[in-house]
Amino acid sequence: MTFLQPLLLYALPLALLPVIIHLLNRLRHRTQAWGAMRFLVAASRSSVNRARLKQFLILLLRTLAVLMLILFLARPLTGGWMGWAFASAPDTVLILLDRSASMDTRLAGTSLTRREQALQRIQQAAEPYQGVSNFVLIESAGATAQSLAQIDQIADHALASSTDTTTDMPSLLQRSVQWLSDNQAGTTEIWIASDLQRSNWYPSDDRWQSTMQQFEALPQNVRFRLLAVNEQTEVDTSLQLADVALLRKQGQERSLRITADFTQSSGTGENLNAIRTINGLSSSVEIPMQGSALRWQDLWSLGSGNEQGWGSLTLAADGNLNNNALYFVFGQDRPNQALVISDQAYDGSVLALASGQATATGWQASEIRRPGPSALSNLEEVSLIIWQGPLAQDQAASTLQSFASEGGVVLCFPPSKSQEQVTPFAGVRWVESEMASTDQSFAIGRWDQETGLLSDTAEGFRLTVDQLEVIQRRRIQHTGKVIAAFADGEPLLIQQIIGQGSIYFMTTLPHPNWSGLDQGTVLLPLIQRARLQGARRLEQTYFWTCGDVSQPELEAGWLPVEEGSEKSITEQAGVYRQGDRLAAVNIPSAEFLPELASGEEIQALFKNVSMQLFEETTTRGETDLQSEVWRVFLGCMLAFLLIESWLMISGPGSTAHLAASQGGLRPQTRSAA
Repeated sequence: MTFLQPLLLYALPLALLPVIIHLLNRLRHRTQAWGAMRFLVAASRSSVNRARLKQFLILLLRTLAVLMLILFLARPLTGGWMGWAFASAPDTVLILLDRSASMDTRLAGTSLTRREQALQRIQQAAEPYQGVSNFVLIESAGATAQSLAQIDQIADHALASSTDTTTDMPSLLQRSVQWLSDNQAGTTEIWIASDLQRSNWYPSDDRWQSTMQQFEALPQNVRFRLLAVNEQTEVDTSLQLADVALLRKQGQERSLRITADFTQSSGTGENLNAIRTINGLSSSVEIPMQGSALRWQDLWSLGSGNEQGWGSLTLAADGNLNNNALYFVFGQDRPNQALVISDQAYDGSVLALASGQATATGWQASEIRRPGPSALSNLEEVSLIIWQGPLAQDQAASTLQSFASEGGVVLCFPPSKSQEQVTPFAGVRWVESEMASTDQSFAIGRWDQETGLLSDTAEGFRLTVDQLEVIQRRRIQHTGKVIAAFADGEPLLIQQIIGQGSIYFMTTLPHPNWSGLDQGTVLLPLIQRARLQGARRLEQTYFWTCGDVSQPELEAGWLPVEEGSEKSITEQAGVYRQGDRLAAVNIPSAEFLPELASGEEIQALFKNVSMQLFEETTTRGETDLQSEVWRVFLGCMLAFLLIESWLMISGPGSTAHLAASQGGLRPQTRSAA
């Protein structure tokens, strides 16, 4: 329970006034001995006990009536997730709003999304504080805090609208600590509205402990109240772009291979109807959805031209409109080359040959360079860099990562000689080499056959990765995505995404002493695909995730390609244009992980701070929300006074009866005249 006039609670001792008055009134009467009183005592003894009980009840009702009057004047608030036991109205209320894409999933049986319901609850609970507390909004998609002059309009505020971004809750709380420190706010309550999506909360992140310690160190009192809008939602089908590949065979039209992941919250087994769009022209397509998850691949013809373009795939409306579309762009065919950099102990000619390309005079192998200051110069037409040897360090490492962030591909092979390397590169470090047992080899256990460098061909033929013989490999420490792995779980090929491109790490070499990669059946398609994938660096097309667009690009003035669209590249997925450049912006992959954290798990994160968790339900009515309840206390006071009045005028112990039997509690004698 919260009080808008907490100073009046200092008057609570006044509830004892009826008791004090009663005791003072008892002192007014003097006992006079009178011999005949013993006859009156004997006559009334049977009703004395009832009269005494009634007097105690009257005194109690008077005391409660005064107590109710004081609580009524203090303007109490109670109910729902904003209730708090005997707390005063805070000086500041920080509203932390989760605006991630998952918050726009519609609640089961209602027309409201999670975000809309959370805003309704916040608005209703905050109305009694209007004019008393200062409200500040800190939302997940922006970088600044916004003071709210009219809390009743928060649902229509631009910074509370729907977005296609994700949420980093530890970062959001760190921004709150910074705001409180910078503004020296007084008593503060932090209201958090979220669906508790695990990928947004990062429960195992080390930042939680340090952030809670910062809250503890603040000079002002801070209380947390968390509204978890994590109840059942409508059936939702999400659509995520897994891969896009631009294909062109000699003398044939260009085609685009789209790979998408479909996930349904409740599998119906019914086919899905979708609309595919290329450069503004749309057509319908049926998706054979079976079960709750599907990886779907389709080949779209682009004709014989060489122009850049864009497209999308869109599902019909369902429980969440935000995750019903994916977007892609494609560029022009541009000349691109590969560059091989290998150490002195390895020839590198196999890698140069596999990464070459056909010319009018025949097959031309790629250039081979040795590590050195000039090894990474003149990269204007390079889409793939093959790095063999100890991992790049210092300036070379910085150049390679910058190359990848621009859309290029770096493919790293291990050094031919065993040597330890302490400093990692792109989160990866080579460890020791391993040799297979005599007459044995390391068997390949699994690899990604649907997307990436080792996927099946467009005709459906599978690469013979499982037939690859590996007799020596280099173990690796990494944090990337495993594209292929040995049967014992050790990785064969991993991918580390860097900006627009990727850095791949292969744990064996194309050399007879290491593996059968040098035979070319796996190495050639792998490297040629990497070269084509890296050609994105030479194009004017970009793939970004919503909320992760760099500040220089945000300032460049990107506009949606659809005429009349009011989308913003900072918050909405879509296709955007800036001059001759095209960018496809999609929902972050974290928003496609539906697992929610439990209330107990979230509460454990708020160590040593005052925190209240309220898990919202659509069946909760207005009486459960925070509201002024002074009418209850006023009604109780009137009821106590009415009952006290009735007791005063009726039965034994009433005023009239008491006057007739005054002094009858013990024998008395009248004093002499």
